[in-house]
Amino acid sequence: MDGTTRAPKSTSAFDGLLAALADNRDQYAQSAERHRDELEVVEAFQYVSHLLSEANDLLLEGDPERPRFSSMVSPARKYLGDNPDATYYQALIRGDRSYRVTGRRDRQCYISFTVHGPDPAGGINGPVLADINDDGLDIAANGSFELVLSPEKHEGNWIELAPTARYLIMRNYFLLEHSAQLDPAVGVRIAIEPLDEPGPAPTLDDPTLAARLDDVTAFVRATKLGMRVFGGPATVPFVSDVPNTVGTPWSFRNAGVDAAGAVDIYYSSGTFDLAPGEAMVMEGTLPASRFTNVVLWNVHMQTLEYRSRRCSLNAAQIATEADGTYRIIISDTDPGLPNWLDTGGHRRGTVFWRFLLPETQPETPRCRVVPVTDL
Repeated sequence: MDGTTRAPKSTSAFDGLLAALADNRDQYAQSAERHRDELEVVEAFQYVSHLLSEANDLLLEGDPERPRFSSMVSPARKYLGDNPDATYYQALIRGDRSYRVTGRRDRQCYISFTVHGPDPAGGINGPVLADINDDGLDIAANGSFELVLSPEKHEGNWIELAPTARYLIMRNYFLLEHSAQLDPAVGVRIAIEPLDEPGPAPTLDDPTLAARLDDVTAFVRATKLGMRVFGGPATVPFVSDVPNTVGTPWSFRNAGVDAAGAVDIYYSSGTFDLAPGEAMVMEGTLPASRFTNVVLWNVHMQTLEYRSRRCSLNAAQIATEADGTYRIIISDTDPGLPNWLDTGGHRRGTVFWRFLLPETQPETPRCRVVPVTDL
């Protein structure tokens, strides 16, 4: 070796990623302010591996000249509030290019596309610049559809691209008795291509890889060190600051808030904080809606283990009384009753409701804490 550093820009960018990982270890995973017990620390390290997996698909391998859809979350890749009843797809795009999306509606109860601008912090919580759901799509009798994204007006299904467009996110919700993420028969047919043929991709070079590595580093920092401390003051209206309660359902369409949330969904959220043998009980009436579910997350906004435990319920899975009311029980002990959500050894975490296109304002679930033995 002659001592010359080859690929100097990539080397420097990779060093920056290593520094970000070290900061995540010291300032996030090992933070006494953020984490209460060893399980939360262990899951912090697991979380960063999921973030790297996501950043690799979206940013390291992303090419807005030749975009492709990649899956955002799965039982093995969880971040920013994943959902067992939905599949999400993402593509890196540019606001000065034109694209054609082709897809098919099969078993989904809801499909939407949202175009997001860049997140100043480097994550994916950029502003929603445009959106369309299946109500606004002309879909053929066999379920197929095309959607054009371009700066100029286009006939048929069309989304106008703003100059700052950065990401395209597709949401597919499924109201099934067996959650979509656990059902191998559930699939989504979706593709994206540029309207103008860009030709073969150029050979990867040092500046290009370095820029992508810098994007990966910014993403890891924003979606870990940039997260608020769990249990701290809420930054959006639908989150309750009182433990073991949830907030009034609210939609991002209500205000210009920059976030990755879907504008067609009313969200309601809060924290559970339970001692051994305690249960948080939620009661109410489900609104008529396209889709409703409730899910438990850990302190890192990841769903709890749902392949072998029950941490979520959708409207097709929730047992209701004759009058339409429900009672959902959150605890570490099986009460032997319907609608039990298993905390899986977590003393605290997040309770997160989604009400998609409700016909009326969803009521706020009523919450109380009782001994499991009293149920």
